[in-house]
Amino acid sequence: MPAVPWWAVSSSVAAPVLLIVGWTIAAVRQPPGYDWLGDTISSLSSYGMMDRLILTGCLAGLGLAHLVTAIGLRPVPLAARVLYGCGGVATVLVAAVPKLDGDSTPPAHGIAAVVAFVALAAWPGAAALAVIRRRRLRLRRAPPGSAAVRDLPWVLRPPVGFAASVIMLALGLWLALQLPDGGTAGLAERMTAGAEVVWPLVVVLTLVRRTRHHPSERRAPT
Repeated sequence: MPAVPWWAVSSSVAAPVLLIVGWTIAAVRQPPGYDWLGDTISSLSSYGMMDRLILTGCLAGLGLAHLVTAIGLRPVPLAARVLYGCGGVATVLVAAVPKLDGDSTPPAHGIAAVVAFVALAAWPGAAALAVIRRRRLRLRRAPPGSAAVRDLPWVLRPPVGFAASVIMLALGLWLALQLPDGGTAGLAERMTAGAEVVWPLVVVLTLVRRTRHHPSERRAPT
């Protein structure tokens, strides 16, 4: 059995496609004067916007894609997968409770959005922590640079996981500082959400490539 099943590979590819196609088509459908740099992605699904169901459907599909990918990422520690899956569920809730208009945000929408952004940014760091704990139990007698650590796929190595989370959390902080009246809130949200859909795809493709080159790792621990 492959470490990452085909359906998780498909969902990891679908996530960025749904996000980018959704915000692009929805933005194109707006009347002249729409400011994608200043207006958030969520505003495109708010009541009163042209064809708001385009982005609503894409956000719901995006959340489901994250959830499916989290289930299929077997080589990733379980705690990180649960956190990642929570980010997917929260994304579905963002779609289910849209903004009332460009300026009014229901509390449930705001809470779901914060949970989604934080969970999707934090799960690589959570995976890194779990790897460190696991390796400490196994490598008490080995030096820190032992082969067992170096043999991890590079995307699962603690420094990489921590760096990915720091970058995505920093982008999320930039977004928070732009709300509610920042002139580049739309750009900040797109960059944050874009990073959070690209990283799982990078992880999945790296694991698939590694499995092909190391058949003995097809059954990966969770």
